[in-house]
Amino acid sequence: MHTPISKLLCIITLSCTTPLYAKSNDENQTSCQEVKFQDAYQAWAGHYYLNGVMEVGSELLLEPNGKFKWYLTVGSLDQYAEGTWWKNGNCIGLKALPKYSKHLEIFPTRLDVEESHLIVTWIGGRQDGAYVRATQ
Repeated sequence: MHTPISKLLCIITLSCTTPLYAKSNDENQTSCQEVKFQDAYQAWAGHYYLNGVMEVGSELLLEPNGKFKWYLTVGSLDQYAEGTWWKNGNCIGLKALPKYSKHLEIFPTRLDVEESHLIVTWIGGRQDGAYVRATQ
């Protein structure tokens, strides 16, 4: 008996994205400690697009007032959140508003600053991909 191509593609897609769904109880090592937003952080405001994660589309908008908007699509899953952001040392933290956070299966818990891009740590502690600032 042959396996339909659509089933094979589904299995491949899930195997590539399963680490993004992993959950962990150890948030201390995977989050960026929240601090009060400062005007100096505005230099990091802008549009960022996710690179380096197969078959996943995501955009992050860091607004200069400490607010963010974020979305991610993978397969049939669409995720969206708004909330606040801050910079603490070499990391950027995101805190989704409660009306969004209770529905998030995939979310960046920490963004590590590396030159002009942000290395992503997802729920569960896995680092995969980077948000790269959009060029104009």
